[in-house]
Amino acid sequence: MKIAIFLSGHVRTMFHKFDENIKLIRDKVGECEIHLFYSFWNDESRVDRINDAWHLKVNNYVLRKKDIKTKKLNEYFLKIGIDKVDGEIEDISLMKDVIDNTPFRPEYSGRNVLSSQYYKTTRVVSKYFSPDYDFYIRLRSDILLNDFPVKEQILSIVDEKCLLVNEYYWYNKTYEGLDCNEMILGGGKKVFYQVSDIYSNQDKISKQLNYHYGELVTGVHIKNLLNSSILDEVCIFDFKYNVLR
Repeated sequence: MKIAIFLSGHVRTMFHKFDENIKLIRDKVGECEIHLFYSFWNDESRVDRINDAWHLKVNNYVLRKKDIKTKKLNEYFLKIGIDKVDGEIEDISLMKDVIDNTPFRPEYSGRNVLSSQYYKTTRVVSKYFSPDYDFYIRLRSDILLNDFPVKEQILSIVDEKCLLVNEYYWYNKTYEGLDCNEMILGGGKKVFYQVSDIYSNQDKISKQLNYHYGELVTGVHIKNLLNSSILDEVCIFDFKYNVLR
């Protein structure tokens, strides 16, 4: 089995325990080839707010801007067991341009970075997607997985127009067909590219909603894909993850 992992956005706490994700995937899936692709900003900032029991505080962790280099990142990924890696780092000034032209209104918190997020998730997949893989998964770099589908579960959806989403979109809030967790998504080659392309659809989605936040935007995008028959089904799985901050 060949698995493609896509990371994007900020590096955050990735160097802390991301290696445990790769070990978990190999333990759950068995023999497999794992390739990883990334598109990061050259910015060392990270959010350290603890919102709920999902979030774990990482102490004594320092990310320096000089650590966010393709050579260092590639060396790290190969060291932790990735079979092939490719990626890019873009200047943070581009993020400002993307945000300045967003069609989304600020979230309840006042932040308005949705377009930046979707630019990056779309960017990494559009640049590095290949139909050569069995399973594709999008992760955020500060995610620590505690469970992963076994090989038989993955094989049951790879040839279907099925999207795999986390059971919970917020802490103790289950996916019920709308709000959807956007930190982790997976699927086969028939659906993964289209699911990742929110950025090209952001104008349409923004007009469908009276208010904007990430889980709702992602959920509406998925509903649009279901309505247009690009997706046939949304399957759920509890990755039992934590966010390391």
